[in-house]
Amino acid sequence: MNAVTILGLNRVSNPKPNRGGSTVLAYFDCEANGLSLQGCALVRTPKNGLTVWPPKLEGPESVRRAISFVDSSLRHALMMHAREAYRALGGVDAEWIGTSIPMPPRQGIAMGEEFADR
Repeated sequence: MNAVTILGLNRVSNPKPNRGGSTVLAYFDCEANGLSLQGCALVRTPKNGLTVWPPKLEGPESVRRAISFVDSSLRHALMMHAREAYRALGGVDAEWIGTSIPMPPRQGIAMGEEFADR
């Protein structure tokens, strides 16, 4: 079970695909399983899926200190909660998801509300 709290989310005003075809829809900060992650990205993949990218690290040591998800259930929990926060703030670029990932009923979500992924 993953405990996820979305602390804040900023939609990208004009999302455009990068060279690889991925489109960043929003950046968000969260707490997940005792970690604080600032600057994660909610991303539409080239094959019209959704994923979450961990924060991008800058600087000469960034490769050595790279962050990655080794638990796919944590990545999925972050994506689900970031998507719901994104939708609560009026984002529509993730609305087409539905058959591949179950969509819970839409509800108002307050920033900072904690969710427990089952």
